[in-house]
Amino acid sequence: MESQSAKPIIAALLQPLPELTRARNDLSDEGVVRLLVRGFIDQALAAFTEVLHGRLDQDEAVDGINRQATALNAVFLGTSGFDTVIAHPWNAPDQLGAFLKDVVALDYPEDDCVRAMLIHLATQVMHALRLPDEDRNEEVEALTLDAADLLLGRAPEDDGEIDIDIGV
Repeated sequence: MESQSAKPIIAALLQPLPELTRARNDLSDEGVVRLLVRGFIDQALAAFTEVLHGRLDQDEAVDGINRQATALNAVFLGTSGFDTVIAHPWNAPDQLGAFLKDVVALDYPEDDCVRAMLIHLATQVMHALRLPDEDRNEEVEALTLDAADLLLGRAPEDDGEIDIDIGV
C-alpha cells in the first residue's frame, strides 16, 4: 500500500458504483453499502496477503487499512464531501455512531464508531486468512453481510449476537 490520502482510496471504492446507481451512491441502498464494505474487505485482504508474503510491512498495511476506515467513517457519517454520495439523517454520529456504539458495544466517540467497527472487521478478516479457502470465502461473505447490516442500522436478528467479534 502506498502512502495515499484517504480521499483517492475511497474515491476508487466509489468508482464502480455510479454505473449501478445512476452516478449517485445512496447510503440507504443495501447494494451500495455492501459494495463499499466488500471493497474495504478486499483491500484489507490484499494488504494482509502482502504482509504474509513479506512484500509489505505490517505497520504500513495497518496504516493503510486505518486510512481507508477513516475515509469510510466520513462517507458513512455524511462528512466526506463526495457529491456522488447521498447521505441521510441516519448517516450522522448521533444516529449511526450511537447505534454502533450501543449495538456493537464500542468504546469510541460516536463520530469515530464507523472507523472503529471497520478496524475490528479488518481484524476478523485477518483471522479468516487462516481458514481453508472455502471456509475463508464463507466467513468473508458473512462478515460483509453483517457489517453492511450494521451500517444500514439493522441489528442481528438471530440470537442477539454480533458476528463481528470486536474483542471487548
